[in-house]
Amino acid sequence: MRHFIAHSIVGSSARSASAVAFAGLAIFALGGSHVALAQPAAPAPVAPVAPVTTPAPAPAVSPNVGASLPAAAGTGEAAAATPAADAPKEVSGDDPEVEREWRDRDRDLGETNTLTGSTGLLRLQHATVGVPGQFRLGFSTEWFSAGFLCTPEFPCANPRGTGKIVTGASGHMGASLTLGMTVAKLGNGGLETWLSTSAYANSHDGNRPGLLQVLGDSTLGAKYAAPVGDVVRLGGSLEMLLVNGSGSVGLVGGATSARFSGLASADLRGTQAKTPLRFSLNMTYFLDNSAEVLNDIEKPIAQGGRGAPVTRIERYGLKINRVDQFQIAFGGEFFASNEKVRPFIEYQMGIPTNRQNYACKATNASKDNCLANVSVIPSTLTIGGRFAPWKPGFSLLAALDVGLTGTASFIEELAPVAPWTFHIGAGWAIDTQNRPPVIRTKISEKIVAAPIVVHGKVLGLVHEQGKQEGIGSAIVSFANHAELNPLATGKDGRFATSELPDGAYQFHVSADGYKDGTCEAQIVSMKDSQVDCALEGLPKVGSLSGMLRDSSSNTPLSGVNIRLLDAQHKEMTATTDASGNYKFEGLVPGSAELHVAADGYLADVESAEIKVRQESHHDLLLRAKPKNGLISVGAKEISLKQQVQFATDSSTILPASFPLLTEIADVLIREQRLKRVEIQGHTDNVGGADLNKHLSEMRAEAVRDWLTKHGVEGSRLSAVGFGSTKPLNPNVTAAMRARNRRVQVLIVEQDKPTPKPH
Repeated sequence: MRHFIAHSIVGSSARSASAVAFAGLAIFALGGSHVALAQPAAPAPVAPVAPVTTPAPAPAVSPNVGASLPAAAGTGEAAAATPAADAPKEVSGDDPEVEREWRDRDRDLGETNTLTGSTGLLRLQHATVGVPGQFRLGFSTEWFSAGFLCTPEFPCANPRGTGKIVTGASGHMGASLTLGMTVAKLGNGGLETWLSTSAYANSHDGNRPGLLQVLGDSTLGAKYAAPVGDVVRLGGSLEMLLVNGSGSVGLVGGATSARFSGLASADLRGTQAKTPLRFSLNMTYFLDNSAEVLNDIEKPIAQGGRGAPVTRIERYGLKINRVDQFQIAFGGEFFASNEKVRPFIEYQMGIPTNRQNYACKATNASKDNCLANVSVIPSTLTIGGRFAPWKPGFSLLAALDVGLTGTASFIEELAPVAPWTFHIGAGWAIDTQNRPPVIRTKISEKIVAAPIVVHGKVLGLVHEQGKQEGIGSAIVSFANHAELNPLATGKDGRFATSELPDGAYQFHVSADGYKDGTCEAQIVSMKDSQVDCALEGLPKVGSLSGMLRDSSSNTPLSGVNIRLLDAQHKEMTATTDASGNYKFEGLVPGSAELHVAADGYLADVESAEIKVRQESHHDLLLRAKPKNGLISVGAKEISLKQQVQFATDSSTILPASFPLLTEIADVLIREQRLKRVEIQGHTDNVGGADLNKHLSEMRAEAVRDWLTKHGVEGSRLSAVGFGSTKPLNPNVTAAMRARNRRVQVLIVEQDKPTPKPH
């Protein structure tokens, strides 16, 4: 409910407001009554309410403790157990499923209430409902003090009529009490209900009276949620906000509001990694009718009202919104110290929706903006944590709200958002069910001597046929004794069994890279048996597959021959199919070269790594030959129509020259008649002669290295730098010096070209 307390407070400070707020909270804690909103009519009398008693928490229940029977074991002399009256032992009669359910119940005691009573963070609801038989109490207080309601852009008139602008600070203090419980399990999920009531007080010098106080607004809510797998949980909730009247005691039916929410949570503690994080998302439609309590206040003066809307200060103090909101909230929490420390963060925003078709009034005393003219979306960021320092179920809360929007630009349809609000509180979770009693059974044992059995060990070696080196990590299993556990060989390929009774033993042996094999051993008269297990090695070869495509259109290229040189320089060929796929099998492990030359495309040479008994994958892209080539092959030189570009004062080739170098490599790969070429580097005369010669040598070597890496045999290439000793033009202008900075490719040795057929 929204009420004013009409106090004669002039220039009241935040400290005086806090004192009155504490008095209001004391009334609230005792089930206090509601005081009427100040208006021309006389205030309504105060109606006493009976005190509220809080049930005492149920006593904690100790977990069950029970002993278990040891499994029969032993070596050497064995022992058999038969019932007797000797050596009594206790075992627990607990059902593991029941114990697991109780562990889940204990974990649910860590869930806490929101400010309205649902399980969640401060305001954000989780899509969880706990288990039936548990209920949760929560108490929290909130405090704020700052000047934000009256600003130069949005001034507040002095209520005393002096004409002086008011810029005082707002004081706020409030408290809420919540009770939530899971009432039933429905299908795979559960139904949770809750009840909350709140009281808060606000003070500001720009309002008459200076103190606004609200007591007893209540919220009733219900939520259904169910898991979807081990991580995701989905649900929905409904909250009814019951608001008391202004100037009278009792509910105002027309002011009853509601929140309809869709909920989703992702609890990463349910993943295999058990990550201690949980995230939640709420999508809510807030059907807000709170402005109905102001009908009597804002009536015409002739009818006993003010004849004008309430001020911005009153709208903030009474939490009045004149329109609905579509609210989106999301956040997460982290679990630390066995889930006793739970820091969290949440964000909430509200998008106004004018279902009420409310229009700003010309008599708006606060001179606020209107929703139709200014778009304001209130939003807050909350950072906080809950802590469980003592018994399970008890927790402490500390959180800070930070207003992100709606704190400085005000509209008449929405209550302002405080720049910050600090929350502290505590919660108690109580389980009304007790653990089932533990049924204990006494079992007696009598030790009886067992017959002596002769034992021996099997000592074995697993190795490759024709070699003596052992094979490590081979698995040796008993083929004719399934009750015995398999063994693994050590790094040296050896294994040893435990002591076994006399008899024949057959072994099945498997190891990575070898065919499975078998071997046999015989234990006789307590003597260890030696066994040799030889395995046949699998071929240590690999395969390579991939797809050949056009680099521009990404379309497959079919019918293209691909030549491969393996690590031992053995040559193999393959032809791409209709989908551009190719495959080579039986390849020696190591680095292999792929040579591709197709009509209309530049030749390409790439490297691929072949792994033992694995199929490697390597796709190839061919670049189409340009219509206007960047090079031409002459009698003594491969002429370049562009210069090779380098970084300034560096031998690093710029990517802009890669197409040019690709054409040079294509010519040298295709034209094997060009036996040897010389790559020359030249500079201008700027700088020292020694430095220029060194730079030209480095640049020539860089071009040679690039061509070698792209499939040209290094034996066909030489690199030399001349510095500035062989200019093409005098170094007198910038353009001439630029032409002198060049790379030339000279043909040193070649065969005669094959004559073209007529």
